[in-house]
Amino acid sequence: MMVIKMMNERQQQLQGMTHTQSDTGCWIWHGQISNSGYGRIKQVLDKKVVMLSAQAASYQAFISLVPEGHLVKQSCGNRLCINPEHLELMKI
Repeated sequence: MMVIKMMNERQQQLQGMTHTQSDTGCWIWHGQISNSGYGRIKQVLDKKVVMLSAQAASYQAFISLVPEGHLVKQSCGNRLCINPEHLELMKI
């Protein structure tokens, strides 16, 4: 039996702002891009609008909250990738 996991609204929103590179599997971000070349997105947290990196927003939507003292980085090395399978935590 095949199990199909439905994406929630936030996951759909994030994935909808990407295209998938067939050769790498990277989800390439098409939203706002910072001067350093990383994707970023506005999000409401505790009734405040904050700017998050797109990779952190993807990590939170698909995996879990980002623990304090950690950043999310792309294991593939592509700054615009938000594929949760390519994201990992880095202690700062």
